[in-house]
Amino acid sequence: MIANKNIFSGFGLRSEFVNLIYQELMKCKFLTYADVLSAYYNRESGYYERIAYNSEPGYGELKKAFPMVLKALDEKYPHCVISNGKNGKGKAWKYVGKDNDPLGEERKAVVQKSLEEYVAFCKASVGIMPVSWFSSFFENTQLLLDANREKEGGGIYIRSSLEQNLTNIDLLPVFYKAIIERKVLRFSYQQFGREPFSLTFHPQYMKEYNGRWFVFGDAERRLTDECGAVNHELFKAYNVPLDRIIGEVDIVDDVDYIPAVKEFYQGYFKDIIGVTHEKGAKVENVVIRTKTEYQHGLLLTKPLHHSQQETFSFGSHSDGVYGEVMLTIEPNRELRGRILLYGENLEVISPLSLREQIKEILKRQMEQYSDVS
Repeated sequence: MIANKNIFSGFGLRSEFVNLIYQELMKCKFLTYADVLSAYYNRESGYYERIAYNSEPGYGELKKAFPMVLKALDEKYPHCVISNGKNGKGKAWKYVGKDNDPLGEERKAVVQKSLEEYVAFCKASVGIMPVSWFSSFFENTQLLLDANREKEGGGIYIRSSLEQNLTNIDLLPVFYKAIIERKVLRFSYQQFGREPFSLTFHPQYMKEYNGRWFVFGDAERRLTDECGAVNHELFKAYNVPLDRIIGEVDIVDDVDYIPAVKEFYQGYFKDIIGVTHEKGAKVENVVIRTKTEYQHGLLLTKPLHHSQQETFSFGSHSDGVYGEVMLTIEPNRELRGRILLYGENLEVISPLSLREQIKEILKRQMEQYSDVS
């Protein structure tokens, strides 16, 4: 006899729905398709009274996932799920069994297998993960010993194109631990071309961009004005590149940690590429024209920003052959750099201010390569 497949195994949207449906049913309340979609997409109350829930992306996977959970529960404990007797949109199911986690063993088996697969991936990821970071988290473990032996023997099958032997890369676990444990740190920080200064830092968020690691948080700086008076100023969302830190990083025990407001950094990075908010910049619709079909396809499969949407498919138009995409974004130097990276294959159409900035950069580059008389 062939054993039934564990409904919690697998990946993708259906697997996510299976886990969510099971969790919601264990609350022992009537549950509808709309309730699951509301929880998954974080919809406000009454949303599906105005919008048809069967138009939601993933509804087809939900239709497959719900019966799978109901069947698995009924096979384990017959009649442990009841229906409200309605049909169509209002139909709902409620778990009435006595076991508060009837499929717990099945879920545990999948979690255990997932952990084993993840550990195996970590061991194979010494070509991606910075060596110092990997060593910090797996110090004195057989996993680290095995990974080092496989690396020395050429048994590594995953590699990043980015060089991870960066200055102060070993500080990544230090800042990660400080964020988790809500610790205040103090270190010397040197901005490019300036003298180093001491910074009392409340680390809150870490981000990698273009092969460089940044830590964000509240920072207290000791400033001296023209009259020699000393003031302490607090900066919010202060940006510290790890490679600008000098010397030791110490824990400060006599300063209370300042946490970030919930979801602050999700909003902070939402409308930018990279890590920079430029003074006076605002969110705008940036229209970019592609000059080749290959470039257009590349931009669709590898978008510049999560807000990107295709506004014109590539092809012949009344004013030429091209395609267009639009980003709703705050222009910054990282965006300009990404656009310039593609050379003549991309053209900024609007806003005019960004188009002029790109033109000025290209003009200066042309002057650098002009013939010397």
